[in-house]
Amino acid sequence: MLRFRARQLSAAVTTAAMAMTVTGAFALTAQAAPAPKAESKAKVLNWLAHKHSDSMPRKLRKGGDWTSYAYLYDIKKGKVGKKIGDATAHCSAVEVTPHSVIAQCQSVLRTDHGSITVSGTVDHRGNGPYGGDAAITGGTGKYEDAEGQVEAVFHGDYAKLRITLDD
Repeated sequence: MLRFRARQLSAAVTTAAMAMTVTGAFALTAQAAPAPKAESKAKVLNWLAHKHSDSMPRKLRKGGDWTSYAYLYDIKKGKVGKKIGDATAHCSAVEVTPHSVIAQCQSVLRTDHGSITVSGTVDHRGNGPYGGDAAITGGTGKYEDAEGQVEAVFHGDYAKLRITLDD
């Protein structure tokens, strides 16, 4: 059971969240984060990460680490669009109990227009969906000097990412 839950966590930021096909529409069971205030000049990107592979150990222990690789898709008007890039993550388990896993992950969301680097902690309890926030720590290309945060909702091999880029 813990292995199953830890597998869901490995999707963290790079992969995990919408039990659906990549070309189909989907419904969130978790409530979406509130939109930024109207006076804010923040740009919001909605992406879906679909896990392709990971190296999570069979038995996860505190201090254990793994990497994950995912494909990134754009989400427009609630529908999954075209593939826009890929994502990688390196995660370390900081706490493992029979009912939860807390992992610290550093990720890179890579598109043809540039990359966004992300760092955050995910606290996974129960079967999901579950969420986590991460700080944008930088970027390249179109995302050079990126600042902001990523709000993620994880479920299975999918992750719905709401990326808020501060101006």
